[in-house]
Amino acid sequence: PIGNDPFGRSYWVFSAEPTSLFVCHVDSKPEGGMSTKKQWHRFCMPEEIASVMVCLGKVPLCETLKEVFPEAAKRVNDRSWSTLLFGRSLPQASKRAQVLSPSKEPKTAAEEQVDYGAPFVEDEDVLVESANGKFLWDAVVVDVSKDLETERVNGYLVHYKKWSSRFDQWVVPDRVVEPNKVNLEVQEEVLQDFNTASDVAPPMLERMFAYKFLNAKKRARSTPASKSEIFESTFTRPSASRDEQLLGLLKGAILIIEAALPRGSVGSSTNRSWNPQAAALWRNLVKDAQGPETLMRCVLLLEDVISPDWLHAQAAQLYSAVPKQWRAMGEASLPAIALRISVLDRCLKYQQKKKKHIN
Repeated sequence: PIGNDPFGRSYWVFSAEPTSLFVCHVDSKPEGGMSTKKQWHRFCMPEEIASVMVCLGKVPLCETLKEVFPEAAKRVNDRSWSTLLFGRSLPQASKRAQVLSPSKEPKTAAEEQVDYGAPFVEDEDVLVESANGKFLWDAVVVDVSKDLETERVNGYLVHYKKWSSRFDQWVVPDRVVEPNKVNLEVQEEVLQDFNTASDVAPPMLERMFAYKFLNAKKRARSTPASKSEIFESTFTRPSASRDEQLLGLLKGAILIIEAALPRGSVGSSTNRSWNPQAAALWRNLVKDAQGPETLMRCVLLLEDVISPDWLHAQAAQLYSAVPKQWRAMGEASLPAIALRISVLDRCLKYQQKKKKHIN
């Protein structure tokens, strides 16, 4: 075994196939039974293993994988892994097209231009349709792939603006459109509809004590939080796993607690550790959290800055049921974070007012 990722998947290398990476995912029965189902995935090519490394991000396990699979690490460093994977998919797509319509001749470059307009070139600004077809994202073309025989464009490597380059991806031409006036209007309308829908809290979060005091008067936060700012973190991609969905809900839960904190419950002046700038950085950390470790660190940090005067009498008893902070970081998991957030939500005195000091 090599190690485990933040979502509980285990990574293996077997002596019979030292150049292949095996990933094991355990699914528990939804009914709560004791039996489990193991699903194994095999990655044998360097570009496949490189794609796993990119998905893992900056976790210790990724560094271990780079040591075990140096060839795959090279693919990550020179960013050739995505090009190789995309290139492997093209012949298969071509074969499927021949099976479906054997009598149909492949399109020439001129015919392709009629269908999609003039091909885009490197460094050109474009709009890219999301995988679910609901959004248009601002992007720039990084590379262009062409069929060697027909010279027609069969893919674009795009970089999404304001996103890390590790999210660069190859997309088919029909997902790439020109950022003209009409397409920009469609993009804005879709985002407005999304923002309107994101004002609605998931039912699970509406049951929190903090939710009743969201943006109430005399809160510690210097500027009121918009619901879309909080709940957009709970939205995940359509094919998101259960762990990804739970991670999004937990982000929304801790952001609701922070927005509902009463004035005086945290040191919110500019000369204290929890000032508006520090709070804004903390919120960004929560939104960008990719796994349990980062989110647990954010929860523990919020616990530290809350004054004990704003906790109910039973807080000490409730917190005795959860691990100490130093141990919580070493055992960070999504269920552990959910328990800790629930305890904090129950312990806070959201209605208490700041006491006035009389000289």
